[in-house]
Amino acid sequence: MTKGLTAAAALLMAGMIAHPALADDADTAVQHRQDVMNVAGASMGAIGCFMKGDCALPAEVLVRNAKAIAFVGEMSVPAFEVNTTDSMADTTALPAIWENWETFEGGLKAMTEAANELAVASAEADRGAMGPAVKKLGGTCKECHDNFRE
Repeated sequence: MTKGLTAAAALLMAGMIAHPALADDADTAVQHRQDVMNVAGASMGAIGCFMKGDCALPAEVLVRNAKAIAFVGEMSVPAFEVNTTDSMADTTALPAIWENWETFEGGLKAMTEAANELAVASAEADRGAMGPAVKKLGGTCKECHDNFRE
């Protein structure tokens, strides 16, 4: 299972990097953003599985997933710079992102910092040590979704 998660993450990351971040085409920009966010979702899913006790993951996999989320936070700033408010692209991104860019960008930075903290807390695969960091990271995700996602 560890190899599968690592391989899937590598494929997602490779596709994400190869995809143009600042495309003129709204559909391409939206697809890129969704690819970026899917990495965060997959990584949070693996961490959540571990935290619930539904799967056993070694510390190195937990750390990698947390670092992947931190990378997503960094990648999301340029990925969202293309304002798709007036396009017909299929997206759940709200216009509030571009209307409140500084707040949105600050939330992504908070997500990155929280994910990096989780990476440190994951070093021993100790659920007790990870709990507060997971909660903090989840809070940054929830805040953004509540304010900037349909």
